Amino acid sequence: MILFIDTEWVDVLASELVSLALVSDCGRYEFYAERDPLPEKPTDFVQSVVYPLLDRGSRALSDAQFTAALHQFFEEVLEVATRGKVLVAYDHQNDVALLEYALDGFYLAHARPRPPFNKRNLRLLGNEFEEAIERIFSATPELQARRHHALIDARVNRDAYIELGNRKHQRANTSR
Repeated sequence: MILFIDTEWVDVLASELVSLALVSDCGRYEFYAERDPLPEKPTDFVQSVVYPLLDRGSRALSDAQFTAALHQFFEEVLEVATRGKVLVAYDHQNDVALLEYALDGFYLAHARPRPPFNKRNLRLLGNEFEEAIERIFSATPELQARRHHALIDARVNRDAYIELGNRKHQRANTSR
């Protein structure tokens, strides 16, 4: 199973997580959570663009709740994943670092062991991947309006990845 991740963070160093989303390649499994309280001292961009997009409500979790919910999600997907393997596909290395930070319990003293997963850098797909992302956002104003919401961006990463796979499949079929 492939899980497409996106995170939002509060600072230029990407050391403080704001929100995290994971979306399965089949679209059946999704995780989305926001930290509560939100980290202090956001950049101007985060304050003006990211914070207004947040869902809050039941999505806003304390660090302990966030970590527990994230572990629960991984348990569920590992149970249904082929051969019990999960691949986390990311477009920024900080996404994986912040995922590990959340799985490790943020600053909590007693964290559960991190669930196993492999990683794949979507940036290695090159310009075609970037162009697919821009095409999806351009074609859908509702998505463009919510760009920089972690769940929206994770879904778009998945859709761009699937689009590229479909194109490669079509090219292979037409060259035969």
